[in-house]
Amino acid sequence: MLSQLLLLPNSLLLCLIVQNLGHVLGDSPPYTDDSRFETGDYGAYPIQGFHSSKIIAPQLNLLSTHWSCDDGSYTMFNPRGNAVPEDAQSPTILDSKGNIVWAATGYNQTHNLMAQEYRGKQYLTFWSGKDAIGEHGNGEYIMLDSSYREVARIRAANGLEADLHECRFTDVGTALITIYDIQHVDLTQLGGNPNGYIWDSIFQEINIETGELVFQWRASDHFAATDSYRDRGGQGGRRDDPWDFFHINSVEKDQIGNYLISSRYTSTVSYINGETGEVIWVLGGRRNNFIDLSDGRATDFGYQHDARWHNNYTTISLFNNGAQAPKSAKNAQVSSAMKITIDTSNSTCMTAKLETQYINTFEMSSSSQGNMQVLPNGNTLVGYGYNAAFTEFASNGVALCETHFGATGRFHTGDVQSYRVMKFNWIGLPSTDPDIALVNGSLYVSWNGATEVRKWVLETGDRSDMVKDREGVRWRAFSKTKKSGFETRIEIPTDQGPYVRVVGVDGNGKSLGATRMIRVEKATIVIYHSHN
Repeated sequence: MLSQLLLLPNSLLLCLIVQNLGHVLGDSPPYTDDSRFETGDYGAYPIQGFHSSKIIAPQLNLLSTHWSCDDGSYTMFNPRGNAVPEDAQSPTILDSKGNIVWAATGYNQTHNLMAQEYRGKQYLTFWSGKDAIGEHGNGEYIMLDSSYREVARIRAANGLEADLHECRFTDVGTALITIYDIQHVDLTQLGGNPNGYIWDSIFQEINIETGELVFQWRASDHFAATDSYRDRGGQGGRRDDPWDFFHINSVEKDQIGNYLISSRYTSTVSYINGETGEVIWVLGGRRNNFIDLSDGRATDFGYQHDARWHNNYTTISLFNNGAQAPKSAKNAQVSSAMKITIDTSNSTCMTAKLETQYINTFEMSSSSQGNMQVLPNGNTLVGYGYNAAFTEFASNGVALCETHFGATGRFHTGDVQSYRVMKFNWIGLPSTDPDIALVNGSLYVSWNGATEVRKWVLETGDRSDMVKDREGVRWRAFSKTKKSGFETRIEIPTDQGPYVRVVGVDGNGKSLGATRMIRVEKATIVIYHSHN
């Protein structure tokens, strides 16, 4: 669809764009170990725009790279923060070299982009809603197919709203989501009101197809307010000022139907019975059930995120925030990812042992958010949440690839952050056409979300009475250009007919889609967008 046609002097258009973005238009590669990036000389969140597309892309700083980090998968995150332009706070996919591949448009605040499988097909999922409600959000989860069409919205049951922290698909066609709900609780033991108010943590299991509730668990039924490490600070006396005592931030279901959950403010990872909801055991916190075989290092994590099972349910991974946790920890000033091996075979003598710790060379202290993902190739990806960084480690904890998407000088400020950063294999086949722009004798072509384009074929054409297609143009292939980054520049001929278009082809030369045609005569700048 033609959404924009500009016939403006080039200098005027570029002036308008620079004023809007603060950066010059054009596809540029990421920075490489650039000290000026880290000190903020390019801004807290360096960005770039494009000739052919409306999206705004981050410009990363690749401080270190390693061949094993280029495994063909894509990095997915949701940049946000005080220094991130509103139009750039969107679900974003990057390739292995740090170039943008796709960014969504048209949603409110978003979090937690990831690729998940449902009934044998891959989908993108992310949360959208209002995220300025305490330290959580009210909204729903969006589900997109490989063409980026919205196919479903996953909502909470019982009149509640889905929280931003978690939406995890199970193998049986259900989704696990977190929820926050105001409840009455007796806070007298903490110097509060006997009829106080808390943000209660809930998780639900929802049938994806029908939206029906399968299971629900509520923290206040199983944990006391005194289990929390978070200072009440006078909260909880009024309904409009509830106290968050638990703060659930991840949930995962195992093969026997039980659930593993992470609670930030009790500094615990808990194992929940999938039939009764009873707490089977607790790792860490005031109710810790484990003997620590690592001199306290396996259970002294605090305010952690993203607890996951590994190794046939014998190992738990998590991101240990620690830095802001009131409970004392040996590494309280450094955030790290951890693998903890547990043995629950003897219920009266369960043990925990720190297997591996992943510490960033910058020894960052992320007070909130963050994640740890064990990748199929054995590497581990760690996102630093409140700080604009992600690091890929070898399985033994050695840092391999260090990437920043915001200036180090602005870490710990909230200027640039992403709740999680994750990697997934993904094939994107957009239902839109590629976008094209003609600027001063050069074509610029891009295709938001297309992962399979390997080359761009420039075709030239003219009108012919012998041609009966809808455009009435006879097309001839003129040149092939290797796809480069998000937007590729193509030189156009001046004597091959008045019309041009560009066709994207895959590695086998198969056509995947074509841009609208452009009449190259007279126009100085012409921009065709295939979508609104």
